[in-house]
Amino acid sequence: MKLLLEVCLVAFILASSLSRIAAQSAAVPMQKGITVNQPVMHNAVAIPEADKEDAVVVTVTQDGSVYLGVDRTNITALSEQMKNAVSNRDPKILYIKADAHVSYASIVGILDSVRAAGIQRVGLLTGEDSNKRGSLIPPKGLEMLIVSPR
Repeated sequence: MKLLLEVCLVAFILASSLSRIAAQSAAVPMQKGITVNQPVMHNAVAIPEADKEDAVVVTVTQDGSVYLGVDRTNITALSEQMKNAVSNRDPKILYIKADAHVSYASIVGILDSVRAAGIQRVGLLTGEDSNKRGSLIPPKGLEMLIVSPR
């Protein structure tokens, strides 16, 4: 009898955990994309717009490869591709997701392409600083404006 009770209790716990995970998965759509080890920022703010299906995301991997969405590209073509990607969007915002080990020069190159494309709003996406493994959270980061000198 005790064994049956323990089995029922374990089954109940597993079932409730799986239903909670399924509910979270349905509530927060996860955009497909390139996975990188993002730098952690302790004061990042939630940027759920970056996880929308139509969000324009530039990813830089640890080896310096550049992707617009899931399509690999190069830095010379990036400016025109970004301009086309945000042309019919309002607001014109682009999100940059880079590996924590990417050089500063690589990020500056991306920001230079952003400015050349005429994009003024950028979101720098960062990693989560908590230990909540397995829970779905919206992307976090820092939003900034690209300004032109007078």
